[in-house]
Amino acid sequence: MTVYLAHATSFCAAVWRPVIDQLEGIHCRAWDFPGHGAGPALEPPFTWEVFAESVLEMTEPGGIGVGHSMGAAALAMAELADPGRFRFLLLIEPIVFPGPHRREEHPLSRIAAKRKNGFSTREGARENFASRPAFADWHPDAIDGYVECGLTGEDPVELACHPRVEAEVYRGSREHATFERLGEIETPALVLCGEGSDTITPELARKQAKKLGSAGVEFVPETGHFLPMERPGLVADRIRRLAGTFL
Repeated sequence: MTVYLAHATSFCAAVWRPVIDQLEGIHCRAWDFPGHGAGPALEPPFTWEVFAESVLEMTEPGGIGVGHSMGAAALAMAELADPGRFRFLLLIEPIVFPGPHRREEHPLSRIAAKRKNGFSTREGARENFASRPAFADWHPDAIDGYVECGLTGEDPVELACHPRVEAEVYRGSREHATFERLGEIETPALVLCGEGSDTITPELARKQAKKLGSAGVEFVPETGHFLPMERPGLVADRIRRLAGTFL
C-alpha cells in the first residue's frame, strides 16, 4: 500500500521530506503538481480541476491520500471523480469552502502577483525564506526541500511556481464547489488543522468533517496553516497509525 502526499500551493513534493523521513518501511510517493516544482508547465487561465486530474494521474487505487491545503482539496476532488480511489484521506487544512463559488481576486492573489520571482543565488533564496515569518516554524529539512525543488536554474534562480501561476491558483480557490459534495465521499477521513491557522477556522474544519460524514477532526495546538512543515513528526505519527490499520 502506498501513501500519496499532495503539496500545497506554490510549494513542491520535497517539502514532505521531513515527514517521509519518519515513515521508514512505508512506501510513500509525493509529486509536483502542474505549475509547481518539476511538474508539467501550467499557464493561466485554469481551474482547480487540473490538480484533481494530476492526483488521478499520479496515484493508484487503494492507497492513503495525505494532502495539505490545495493538495487536500485536490485529493477530495479526485475521490469525488473516482469514488473509492483512496482507503483513507488525511486532509490537512483543506481549501474547501462553502459557496458562493466564483473565481475572484483576494489578498493572497494580489500578493502573489507582485511576488519577487528570482534570487541571485540559491543560498540567498534560502536565507530569504528562513528570515520570513511564514517560514519561522518550519522544519529545516522542509525549507531545504523547498529550496531544492521550488526553485529552478543555477544562480540566478527563479521560483518554479511563477507568481502569475500562484496568483491564478488563489483566484480559483473558491471557484470549485467541493464543499457541497463532501457528503458524497464515503472514504473515512481525518481533517487535521492548526489551532493557530489563519486559513481554516475551527468552525469551518468542523463543518468539513460533518459534511464528510465518516470523518474526524483534530486541532494541533501552537501550529498554523503550514502544519506539515511545522510539525512533521506529528503528521508522520498520524500516517503511521493509519498505515498500521490497513496493513
